[in-house]
Amino acid sequence: MRSFSRRGWSRAGGSALAADGEISLELNGVSTVGSACQATLVARNGLDLALSEFGLDIVVFDDAGSVSDMSALSLGALPAGKTRVLRFNIAKRACEKVSAFLVNDVRACKGEGVDPASCLSKLKTSSRIDISLGL
Repeated sequence: MRSFSRRGWSRAGGSALAADGEISLELNGVSTVGSACQATLVARNGLDLALSEFGLDIVVFDDAGSVSDMSALSLGALPAGKTRVLRFNIAKRACEKVSAFLVNDVRACKGEGVDPASCLSKLKTSSRIDISLGL
């Protein structure tokens, strides 16, 4: 059973998606749409500051462990304490042919009082599925 609290989605008896002071990104699911792998991501801004723009560079690894694709994702604005669900066509192949996603870098992290250089160190990743999402 899952519930929603002030800190984000959590499993019964589990921890919240993001702790205060972190930006969390969870790979929640994938589905093949046409010839692309569409990823469902759950992002939460656990910072005390709103992000007016947040973007990531994502690397896709195929089922043999080789780099197969690179994607630039714009997650848009993330208000402080806000959880958002987003979908992206992230790989140019069926999801069965994807073994992992890697956040290669934070390409945009803007907001009043936000230190863009610290955004990568505040980012925490997780996955609810067999495909990993790492830093």
